[in-house]
Amino acid sequence: MPIRTESHQARLESDPTGSAGPLIQAARRERRPACEVETQVVFKTTDQLPESEREQMCDLFLRVFNKNMTKDTFDRKFFHTPRGHSYHGLMLHEEAIVGAMSAVPGRYKFFDEERIFALSVDTMIDPAHRGGGHVLKMADLVHQGLVQDGVPFIFGFPNERFYPIQKRLLRYEDIGELDYYVLPLNIGAVVRKLKWLNRLSRSFCRCALRFSWIPSDSQIRYNIAKVADAQFERHRYDGSYNRITLAEGAVCYYKICEEEGGIRTLYIIDVIPPTPAFLTRAVKQVFEAALGAVDVIIYVGKLPSKPAGLWKVPDSRKPRRIRMTGKTLIPGLVDSSVFDIKNWRVNISDFDVR
Repeated sequence: MPIRTESHQARLESDPTGSAGPLIQAARRERRPACEVETQVVFKTTDQLPESEREQMCDLFLRVFNKNMTKDTFDRKFFHTPRGHSYHGLMLHEEAIVGAMSAVPGRYKFFDEERIFALSVDTMIDPAHRGGGHVLKMADLVHQGLVQDGVPFIFGFPNERFYPIQKRLLRYEDIGELDYYVLPLNIGAVVRKLKWLNRLSRSFCRCALRFSWIPSDSQIRYNIAKVADAQFERHRYDGSYNRITLAEGAVCYYKICEEEGGIRTLYIIDVIPPTPAFLTRAVKQVFEAALGAVDVIIYVGKLPSKPAGLWKVPDSRKPRRIRMTGKTLIPGLVDSSVFDIKNWRVNISDFDVR
């Protein structure tokens, strides 16, 4: 039941070095011998990309991640934002896109004010063109573009390979690590030798949920949280997600995926508004809706306490570490509190791996 974060960062095996220049509009060139073609690094917003370059980015995504990105997915991901576009550092070789780093803007509540933050996504370089400091150059261009647009903070969820590069070269700082909360309906799907206990585990989960209860007026105050309005929902969710109504206008989004080993996994992506009572209600309703169709229910995020009806996975048993990192771009608009994950209301809906 792994969470795959490689849709955010390329599987980079090189050790990029170098630095970017100060002018965001200037073409960045990697100097090569005269017999070789120069590699250029440029910055563009999504609305500046011709259709051919958008198609090239989708093709590159397929080559690097072995996953398909359709035109509709590309447009929803990068155009349907509060700014109407996203930000891209592009690496060009013979006018073909062989590398990219993108940042998607989103509205966030920062204590009592609203800010536009950016999510770092889809850092990818064709294997034949890795090395030469291009990651740093693309990042520098994206960061400059965000600053010029008044975006004070960028954050992301790097995978194991990109994490040290992001920390050492791009100077991102740790914010914290997300937790897994699970409900193993069929314990034998996770631990094969316990398959004979599947019926008992389903009964146990049903009983645990029946007696789980949280006062309806319980609240958690988050100092930093995305603005989960209708615009965000149109941007984040397409027809592959399930939406259920809970009560009093609350909603839950979830998605069913088949993970490694054939484990049928239901991810609770988000609950709006994010109260403990509505999360408990969401777990109960998706359990009833998906019983017989899934093996495990998972919620990934950072919570001040274990939600009723779910079990927290110990750090030693996490299928994959999900680190959250960030970088301040405009110091006057955010402070050091942005690097304390206890201030954040964060879960899978804040990024796009599921």
